[in-house]
Amino acid sequence: MDPLSIASAFATIVCLIGQFRGERAGEDQSDLNDFLQWLIESNHSELKELLESNAQASEGIKEILNEDREILLGKLESINNALASFVTSFGGFSSVAKGLSHNSTLSDQAVSILAQFEGQEASKALELHMYGGKNLMFLDGNQGSIEISEPRFIEDDLKTLIELGLLRHDYNKKGENIYIYTRSASELIKAIETSS
Repeated sequence: MDPLSIASAFATIVCLIGQFRGERAGEDQSDLNDFLQWLIESNHSELKELLESNAQASEGIKEILNEDREILLGKLESINNALASFVTSFGGFSSVAKGLSHNSTLSDQAVSILAQFEGQEASKALELHMYGGKNLMFLDGNQGSIEISEPRFIEDDLKTLIELGLLRHDYNKKGENIYIYTRSASELIKAIETSS
C-alpha cells in the first residue's frame, strides 16, 4: 500500500471504531464479528475485507473492542492530540491541526530540540542546571549542547516530547535527567525537512 492509502485506511478505521463504540455505548462488549458486520451495514465493505485479510490488524481490532469504553475514549483522544502535534510542522496541515485542536501543538522550540538531536547525530542529552538555567548537553554524536530559545517553556516542551514518544526519559547514576532521542523523532524530523 502507498503511504496515502495507509494513512487514509488507518484514520478511517480509528474513526469508525470510535463511531462503532459510540453507537453501542449502553450495550455489552462487541466482538470483531459485530464490528465487521457493522462495517458492511455502514457501507465500508472494502475495509472489512482489508481487516479480514490482515491477521495483525484483526487482532488489534479485537483488543481495542475489548477495552473499557472510557479507556478507549482516552486513547482516541491521545491519538488525536499526538496526530495534531505531529502535523503542526507540516505546511497547511498546521493550520488545520491548530484550528481543530487548540491544546495540542508541538512548539517551534520542541521541533528545534529534535532537529538539534538529528543534526548532531546524538542519541542522548544530559540535563545540567547552571546559573543561567537549564542546559542540555549531548552525551554522544558530535556533542555540544542544545540551544534553548524559550527557557521558561523548556519543561513543558520536554514533557510533551516524552508524552508523544519522541524522547524517552531516564536517569544517570547521579540521578540526573537524561533525554533519549527516538527513531520516531528522527523520522518526524526527516519528514519535516523533506516537506520544507
